[in-house]
Amino acid sequence: MPRFATGSRRFLRVPSYVTALVALFAIGVRATPALAQDREDDRLAKRAQRAGEVLAELVSVPDRSPPKSLLAKATCVAVVPHVIQAGLGFGGRVGYGLVSCRTPGGWSRPSFVGLKGGSFGLQIGGQAADIVLVFVNRNAPATTASSSFDLGGEASVAAGPLGRNASAETDYKLDAEIYSYSKSKGLFAGIKIAGTKWEIDYDANRRMYAAAPEGMRGEDAKSVARLLTTPAEGAPQALAPFLTSLEQHVGAGVTRK
Repeated sequence: MPRFATGSRRFLRVPSYVTALVALFAIGVRATPALAQDREDDRLAKRAQRAGEVLAELVSVPDRSPPKSLLAKATCVAVVPHVIQAGLGFGGRVGYGLVSCRTPGGWSRPSFVGLKGGSFGLQIGGQAADIVLVFVNRNAPATTASSSFDLGGEASVAAGPLGRNASAETDYKLDAEIYSYSKSKGLFAGIKIAGTKWEIDYDANRRMYAAAPEGMRGEDAKSVARLLTTPAEGAPQALAPFLTSLEQHVGAGVTRK
């Protein structure tokens, strides 16, 4: 390495390429958190976009779709795309999605949610499924805002009816609080998911609503309850695909008296 002397001392001359590498490393260290945040934001936006696509697919085949009368009675709708079954009949934390509820001003600001445990009727080998939950009970916003609850325990759940014809519209009875649907092989089917745990994804809410006023960031049960009773106007743009799909494929978000 080149050296030069000044008086009795000798100094090492640092090559310019080393200085450049140190500067690039420092920039990289500063940029890493921002890049990680951008990736997380993109992941949440894609989750909302996919949830909207799942709703469109849910109603795309009339004789394999929920009755219109059931969707008209829905108080909240949750969509959890790409639920992963980790083993035979049971898995750990298996999927993440969003939920929105009807309000006097339209569909609410969505909250991010997760499902874990239970059986989704999937095959061995980690097959994925898209899950849609249609809530019909009046207190659904309060139920869905709970930190966690067991589907089929605190809230009754049944396999959702299918069919848009007249007989399908009248053959089912609203004897459950939640109706569940699953698509794992191209078509949706009613599916029993009793024993599955519902959880609020507080971390995702905090990130998505970081710029929202305090108490509207979905960081705890009370804040989630406010989100689910507040019209979506002014919600982050990343949530628009899910909200638009609700309006188009489930119906107007305005509550009916």
